Amino acid sequence: MRSWDSLTIAEQTIMRRALSEDSLAGVVQNYGVALRWAGAEEAPPPRSYTDDEQRALIAGLAAAALDLGERGLLTLCEGEGHRPVAPTLLTGAQFHDVLTDPANWLRSARPRRHLCFRASESAREHWLDDAHPTADTNGLPTWYELTVEEREVLVCAAETSGMLTGPFGIWEDPPAGLSPTQRLTWVGEQLAPLLPFVRQGWIEVQHYPDAHSDAFTVIASDELRTALADPAVRYEGDEWGVGVGCIFTYTGLAVWRGGWSNEWGRRLTFS
Repeated sequence: MRSWDSLTIAEQTIMRRALSEDSLAGVVQNYGVALRWAGAEEAPPPRSYTDDEQRALIAGLAAAALDLGERGLLTLCEGEGHRPVAPTLLTGAQFHDVLTDPANWLRSARPRRHLCFRASESAREHWLDDAHPTADTNGLPTWYELTVEEREVLVCAAETSGMLTGPFGIWEDPPAGLSPTQRLTWVGEQLAPLLPFVRQGWIEVQHYPDAHSDAFTVIASDELRTALADPAVRYEGDEWGVGVGCIFTYTGLAVWRGGWSNEWGRRLTFS
């Protein structure tokens, strides 16, 4: 079997989804993020792909997934809800037809089908550690040496929603009545625990303008204070998934897995 590093970014993206038993919908956006983090020439700007841009890439990703499937490295399953408990395995013509239908690759607020990739046991055994590596964290502070605010940011990045602002975010909104200068100062203090992780390339901050799509824009570290001082960007409504969130980069995930996730898990166990 090929080494992980010999796989294309498209193949790595698909296999990461399969190793996590994650959905088919959304793979194209993951691919764009992976290209950008790898510094690839064909990487998109620091934002999500549009629907038209996604559709232009689906044929190539489908070909990669079909090849991986033909080599017995992944399968497709269908069931009710995200990561279904007892899914139906799709093989043969069904496998081909699902992957060659562009609608199945695009996220929808109300998906007509719930499809997920699943890696074979041989692929899991051969690639799991390389797809989800851990970093050497010697020299980094322990979980208990981090501030409470730093821990909150790290846990936020590790969670599925990862929301910093909005009704389900971990951060409160600035107090009412602040002047523009006071608001910038207040936001700067709120950002202080997050900024070192962003500057080291461990966490990426994204703005989600719409709860009904997977659209996002990356907010660079030097733009965060201004962006988060804007009520329209922070979002102060009631809709879930709108506002500003954060995710681990692959580098950040390796650091998280290298020690902090275990320490966090022990804290939950014994608290």
